[in-house]
Amino acid sequence: MARLDTLGAQVTANKRRSAWTIAVFLLLINVIFVVLAYFFTGGDVNSMISSLIWLEVILGLYILYRYWQGGMEIVRMNKGQEIPEDTTDPQYKQVYNIVTELSLAAGMPMPRVFVVPDASPNAFATGMSPAKASVSVTQGLLDIMDREELEGVIAHEMSHVKNYDIRVTTLSIALVGFISLMGYGLVRVGQSMSYFGGFSSDDDREGNSSAMIGVALMAVGFVIVVVGLPISYLLEKFLSRKREALADVSGAELTSNPQGLISALEKLQEPQPAAKVLSPQAAGLYLVEPLFGKNNQRSWWSRMMDDHPPLDERIANLKRVLGEESDSSDFK
Repeated sequence: MARLDTLGAQVTANKRRSAWTIAVFLLLINVIFVVLAYFFTGGDVNSMISSLIWLEVILGLYILYRYWQGGMEIVRMNKGQEIPEDTTDPQYKQVYNIVTELSLAAGMPMPRVFVVPDASPNAFATGMSPAKASVSVTQGLLDIMDREELEGVIAHEMSHVKNYDIRVTTLSIALVGFISLMGYGLVRVGQSMSYFGGFSSDDDREGNSSAMIGVALMAVGFVIVVVGLPISYLLEKFLSRKREALADVSGAELTSNPQGLISALEKLQEPQPAAKVLSPQAAGLYLVEPLFGKNNQRSWWSRMMDDHPPLDERIANLKRVLGEESDSSDFK
């Protein structure tokens, strides 16, 4: 079996990439803040500084709130139901036991365990630190995986927790949401001001001024949505793809059995039910890219914006960990 002697270096490089990506996220948000402050203050320096301070305070409180939530809002978003230690359900008991064994092997606190009532097979982990972590699996995953495959999947998710990937992922999802909120919020406020300003009869001059401000707000919001939001999505995808490949290998080291995850990923290559409970907003956290919508069909744009590397690429990488020859020479 190929030795994973470069895993520590990969984890270090992943943390460095994550730090730089979050820094770019924050830079992007602050550029938007400067534009907003300039627009609302007319370029007055003192007013701009005061506005920027307030915007930074709002951003700081928002990040602290997401940290305090510890990812549980994502579990609630996906309608996760906690599995208690004394469960008598055989499937749930097996999952709970696997998580217990792997947390001991990894030297981590025992995370909370949840099941999501969705027929689409998938899994995800949340939590800003190992002490606040949770691992969730869908009912669809439990229905098609044997114990070895479940162990491989859960080891993958536990590796995300151990490597602090979840903290970065949760923060990146939060920052994308913050940018989206600013963009669409300004468009909506601008629409309202334009509409009511255009119908104001008390003072035509005041109404016209309100309408003009509304149009300007819509323009700023539109630029944020068209330019800032796609950039933030691309940053999030870059983080997710690198993180998933590393968690595959890190999980294989945790179980000393890459074949479990290989077999699980091979099953997930087969046609699967579309997700009905899983939330698209947390797609970056899932084990594999879930299918949404009718007929399990995805557009070329959706495939290009995947949060995960292709399954055949991940399988080939894990087979190299086993020392097997890849069927394709394209994977490097």
